[in-house]
Parts: sequence; structure tokens; C-alpha cells
Amino acid sequence: MKNLVVYGSLLNKKELLKENVSLKNIECVKVYGYKRIFNQEPSYRLLNSLNRSVLNIEENKESWFNALVIKNISIEYINTLDKREKGYNKVFIKDGNVKTYDNNDLFDCIVYKGKQTKRNDKILPNFDYLNICLNGAKDLGNSFFKDFLKTTYKNSSSGEVLI
Repeated sequence: MKNLVVYGSLLNKKELLKENVSLKNIECVKVYGYKRIFNQEPSYRLLNSLNRSVLNIEENKESWFNALVIKNISIEYINTLDKREKGYNKVFIKDGNVKTYDNNDLFDCIVYKGKQTKRNDKILPNFDYLNICLNGAKDLGNSFFKDFLKTTYKNSSSGEVLI
């Protein structure tokens, strides 16, 4: 069993429940060595608009972002999630790079990282998707929400944080 780090729409508890994730198996974490950024072409939320991107992560040793970890996920669930996350590749996060908000290390963590072919540095956030993410981050508490805002970037070309 692995621990799955989620950082976009699955921060929203309603989205987690739709995916049959037990809320007792989640915990807020910080992930080091990556930057969260809106530069991913969507696979499902298709719009012909500048505002169509969904979240992605990029390796960046100077950065970190906050997320949720779903603990002890089954292989069956990962296989189901692979279909939902078809624009992403599963990657392992180096041990020591995922810490709880109490600064405890979590090991055996995986995350979905956008496929290079789906990356677009010029598009901006999809408004509906952004609202799902923002509402999810707000529900996780004021500290988590503030961290989300300061560690989420609009797109690669602007280099600006979300808000």
C-alpha cells in the first residue's frame, strides 16, 4: 500500500467522497521539491478558452506546496484513478519530501504529475476547476488555505502566485 498525494480538485472533500475516499484516511501535508502550477491542458474540462488549465506540479528544489495525502491506498484504487488522471503520470516522491503539518515524515508517497505533452505555459486557470480547488482548500482551514494561495502559480510564463 502507498500514500497518494493530491493537490488539485481532490483537495475538495466533495470530490474525494465522489471517488469513494474515506475522509478518515486523509491528512494535510507539505511536499518539498515541487512547484504547483496551472499549466496543464485538461483531459475532461475541455474549453476553447485561454482560461482552461488545471493544476500540475513541476520539480523545483527551491519550492514546496501543500496537499492532502490519502493514506494506504489500494492497488485497485490506483488503477481506477489512473483512468481519471489520464493526462498525468504517476511518480514516486523522494522519501523525506512529504511532511505532515506537525513536521512528521511520510514515506512511500506517489503523486500524479502532468505529462509533458499536455503542458501549456500560456494558458490560465479554468474558473470552475479553480473554485473547486479554492473551496476545498478553504474547508481544510485558514492556515492550509493561506499556504495554498502562496504556493500555487497562475502559469509558467507569468511566474505569479495565484492571488
